[in-house]
Amino acid sequence: MRRLGQRLGVWGLVVLLLATLFPSGVWAEDKPAVSLEQAIRTVKDNFAIPGDFSNFISSYNSYDSRSTWSLNWNATDGKGGSFNAQVDATTGEIVNMNLWQPVDRPGPGLQVPAISQDEARQVAEKLLQRLAANHIFDLQAVPNNGQVIPLNNYGPVTYGFSWQRLVNGIPFPENGVNIGVRGDDGRVVNYNLNWSTAAFPAATGAITSEKARQAFAQAGMLELQYYLPLRPGPLPASAQKERPQLVYILNHPSNGLIDALTGEPLVMEDGRWFKGGAGGMGEFARMRDGAASQSAAKPLSPEEIKEIEKTAKLISQDAAIATVKKWLPIPANLTLSSANLVTDWQDPATRIWTLFWNTSKPDPGQINYVTARVDATTGELVGFDLAYPSSGEKPGQLDRLGAQQMAEDFLRQVQPERFREVKLDVNSRYGPGPIPLKAGQNPPIQYFNYRRMVNGIPFPASGISVTVDTVAKRITHYNLNWGKFDFPVPHNLLPAGKATEAFLKYRPLTLTYTRIFSPNGPGEVRLVYQPLAAPGTPAAVMVDARNGQPLDWQGKPLNQAPRPNRFNDIAGNFAEKEINLLGQAGLFGEYGVTFHPDENITAVSLLRAMLMAKNGVQGNSDLSDQEILKRAREQGWLKEDLAPDANISRENLARLMLRLLNLDYVARIEGIYQVTYADAASLAPGSLGYVALAWGLGILKGNGTTFEPGHLVTRAEAAAALVRTLGVKP
Repeated sequence: MRRLGQRLGVWGLVVLLLATLFPSGVWAEDKPAVSLEQAIRTVKDNFAIPGDFSNFISSYNSYDSRSTWSLNWNATDGKGGSFNAQVDATTGEIVNMNLWQPVDRPGPGLQVPAISQDEARQVAEKLLQRLAANHIFDLQAVPNNGQVIPLNNYGPVTYGFSWQRLVNGIPFPENGVNIGVRGDDGRVVNYNLNWSTAAFPAATGAITSEKARQAFAQAGMLELQYYLPLRPGPLPASAQKERPQLVYILNHPSNGLIDALTGEPLVMEDGRWFKGGAGGMGEFARMRDGAASQSAAKPLSPEEIKEIEKTAKLISQDAAIATVKKWLPIPANLTLSSANLVTDWQDPATRIWTLFWNTSKPDPGQINYVTARVDATTGELVGFDLAYPSSGEKPGQLDRLGAQQMAEDFLRQVQPERFREVKLDVNSRYGPGPIPLKAGQNPPIQYFNYRRMVNGIPFPASGISVTVDTVAKRITHYNLNWGKFDFPVPHNLLPAGKATEAFLKYRPLTLTYTRIFSPNGPGEVRLVYQPLAAPGTPAAVMVDARNGQPLDWQGKPLNQAPRPNRFNDIAGNFAEKEINLLGQAGLFGEYGVTFHPDENITAVSLLRAMLMAKNGVQGNSDLSDQEILKRAREQGWLKEDLAPDANISRENLARLMLRLLNLDYVARIEGIYQVTYADAASLAPGSLGYVALAWGLGILKGNGTTFEPGHLVTRAEAAAALVRTLGVKP
């Protein structure tokens, strides 16, 4: 018996080990054609896994008719790092790889790529030919001409390259290959092959693009709105409140898709979506609502709250609690565990009481906690969330109209005035949730988003949202988002037809395949026309309602977005490589496609490039000349009295480059520097340290034997000096 017990113990360990390596249900069908050992060898034959990544684990996964081995190597040296790969267990193809290693944060010197984008592209293309050889003829390169390479000190630059799949000569943007190559050593750090085996409908019988445009226009895909960008966090107290702008934006249940076979807008059933279709205005409103209810400044201390209540005439905590209890029954077993006075996420002048009740021992089937928000100035209930146990898979007892009636009856009581200023967004339902429903069943949860109307125009940044539990017939979420804004008068607006023409100019309707997804997983592939920007170019999210100018998510003109500059007049120049690098980072674009390498550099042109190199292109490329000079002085770079169009001497260039490196205080030390230049005596007082350090750091060498401090620097010479300065490592 003892020996039998030992044998059973050993077998138990074996079973436990197998269960770890191969989860239950893995071999429900035949064993995979590719073994775990073969998958490991395939990855190691194609990629170099760092030697200190010795902690290895694997798993086997199946999804969308594809089974894969997931292989993970992790660092054991305490610094972190991982190498992950997935191998198709049927074909043996590597379908995914990602390498992450921590990078020591460098000092003041910025990260200048050691290899060019063209060199990185060659690395990516060789890998593509090796790993995706079976798909090469069905892939189309996506131009990456719009990729700006930042010159930052956060780590090495990664060049990205993409190829999209073609089926019957028609793009299928969801499938393809993506490869990332590091700019410091040329290593591939990520690889992804996304390739569906779904059936594709034939392209025969598709309508023409002109008929698709007519259907797009007739469906009213674009909506006139007052638009306010979604902020990532609370508005700083010192920031100027943004003003809503009038735009035409895509807002339709089809999200702009036209079925290429029927010629009708492709409207999904509830709970279905297509890749690229998320992020429409319904999802945008939901994101905004979440930000409004969750994003807030740090709570104030009790002492600060008392002082504010005295001076700002805010309601007390007890008054806020009374407001909540007027509309919500707080169960006796719940205890008020926190009460904070915070600033509104959109308006720092507005204070909100946030109250939280909970219990450590909730009654079965009863509410677990309550959160509520009350405007501390007006005493309005602006939001609440009630946490009840899940209703599971029970069907709803209310249909859409019944739930809407419940939501609106509540709003007429709690916000009678505001309710008259909102309108239900019929395009924003958020779907029935992740539970697949049987035919005829009502969703257990219904979402309603009411948008504020101003001058008869929707303003999605303000409004009211309500969630109804249709199983228990109760409201579980309510949020009021209502700021004070200065709305522009809707005069001189483009007609809807002209706005549609402008939108489709930047995002033309393109014949593509797209796949439909549902809570049950990926489904059929459809042939559609969808508004897509040219591959590799930024897409317009909306157009200005007055002039049709394309805008991004922040409401900024697309032509102001960071973009690389490629110059046609630098071939053969001694600084060609340096100029190309700065152009790729978006610098020196004042002449468009020309650089003017032999022209003397001006103070404002050089200082603008320095600001953009250090702080990024966004927000610095369109600053006025005077603002550039002001910021350069604030950075401590400019201490001389220079006009924007003043030329820069070699002596001044040395000063500016050393100040960019924060070495001004070192350069000003007297009595420790010497140079071998024959004309050293001609240096201005106080310049010796700058010239000596510029020579020692390899930034400026003069003409070899002489420095010629008064020499006026050309744009090519300034570019070369700037790149050398950015590459200095302390």
